[in-house]
Amino acid sequence: MKYLSILLFISFFSALPIHAQDKTFLNTYDKVWEIEDGYYRVMEKGKIGLINQHGDVIIPCENDQVWNLSNNGNIKVLKDGKLGIYNIDGDVIIPLIYDMIWDFEEGKARVLRNGKVGYVNSNGNEFIACKYDQVWDFEEGKAKVLRDGKTGYVNLSGYEFITAQYQKIWPFRDGKAKVLKNGKMGFINSQGVEIIDCAYQHIDDFEEGVARVILDGKISYIDLNGKPIDRINTHEMPDLSDSLAVKADKVPTADETASSTDDEKKTDATVIRVFGTRIEVIDKDNAKEFSFDSFNHDRLERKNKYSSSNKNFKGHYWGVDIGLNNYINANGDFTLPDEYRYLSLNTGKSVEFSINAIQQNISLSRRGNVGLVTGLGLNYNNYRFDNPNIPVMDENGNLSSQPISIGLEKNKLTTMYLTVPVLFELQFSQRNRNAFYVSAGVLGGYRLKSFTKIVTKQDGDRDKEKNRSSFGLNDFRYGAQVRFGYKALNFYGTYYLSSLFQDGRGPELYPISFGIALYPARW
Repeated sequence: MKYLSILLFISFFSALPIHAQDKTFLNTYDKVWEIEDGYYRVMEKGKIGLINQHGDVIIPCENDQVWNLSNNGNIKVLKDGKLGIYNIDGDVIIPLIYDMIWDFEEGKARVLRNGKVGYVNSNGNEFIACKYDQVWDFEEGKAKVLRDGKTGYVNLSGYEFITAQYQKIWPFRDGKAKVLKNGKMGFINSQGVEIIDCAYQHIDDFEEGVARVILDGKISYIDLNGKPIDRINTHEMPDLSDSLAVKADKVPTADETASSTDDEKKTDATVIRVFGTRIEVIDKDNAKEFSFDSFNHDRLERKNKYSSSNKNFKGHYWGVDIGLNNYINANGDFTLPDEYRYLSLNTGKSVEFSINAIQQNISLSRRGNVGLVTGLGLNYNNYRFDNPNIPVMDENGNLSSQPISIGLEKNKLTTMYLTVPVLFELQFSQRNRNAFYVSAGVLGGYRLKSFTKIVTKQDGDRDKEKNRSSFGLNDFRYGAQVRFGYKALNFYGTYYLSSLFQDGRGPELYPISFGIALYPARW
């Protein structure tokens, strides 16, 4: 009993430091957040890192943000506007080179770098290079990709086994998929081989090994090998006995035709018309043969023409915007309150730059010249100040100014927003997609980062200083945008309905911008 008491006494006091251990090392940091039991996000000189309960540094304090631990124990970090991932041991799993890293699913994650999308695995290897405009989710070991406006497929090894050369690839069905290339339709198999050349204006889905096609404005049928079919066998003939629209005309027999050959004299024929379709029933040598002779061509061609146009609607968003930006007050002019005069801009040097990386089109007309356009982009706003003062945040978290006393060369505030548009577009010619168009709608944005940059020069030495902060800016913003143009000449204008700064933390100013739009895919 004595030894048991001693053992319990020792166990109690050996366990006590675990719960009441000295954590004075936390006092050396400017701020501390406990994000998990035994793990702390810490700030030192405005930079963020991660330590454990013993004070061991897992991620050094050199980052702009450190997120919470994910389910797999990894930690996402942001440094100099780039994202990466550490593991719980402090090893860099994914280098800090990405603009966006999506969540991991089944050991792989979609990433965005320099405006292009790719995939990394759990070891940080970029097994699909960031060279695509979009990469969809993997299904059955393959993922659809979009590059330069063309669609293809990659496998889990990153190999582009179906080259991104098609305007559209329909879902696979029975090991084959319909494709559109250079405005013509065909079929590929699951290995990406064109089993039916892209030579048709339209192809229906295969039914019982036969598909209806339109070639040079004429309707015909092909088999699974792409070979034309002229006749349909007797067992494929539909039952027409109950149809109220059947009209049968007796055709003169061979016996009644003096110029017939001996074989023709043994042949009788009956013509049946069903809703504009001419079906010929030939009675030859005690056997029946059937042929479909014609269809309502006009109606079918119009239907396929409009259907194709619907799928081919393409709006104007994907590309690059370059322009100038400024802001106006609630009265609609450029006058600033006296206490915020230090925010006055040099408009000629306040440049806006947008990368519109992803575009989605939704057709609203049969002719394919009216639709909705949405997507995803990055918007950079540079506000170049024309005075020797720089915006800072005071101790109460409000916007203030700090004078610059030495030789000033550059003084600006830069913001970066993730933007999503919803634009209604009208094109005034569905044949020439480079003709005049106009689009208008709403634009939403989420602030990803903001910083000030000061460049000074003294005694021949140039010095650069960058300060990252929220500066009281609104994280979310929304506004209206208009786009219009003709061929290579395109313009845009944006007016934000939400104030640049948070209410009470800065002046009531509304950003505006205008400039030119470049759409590389249309050159």
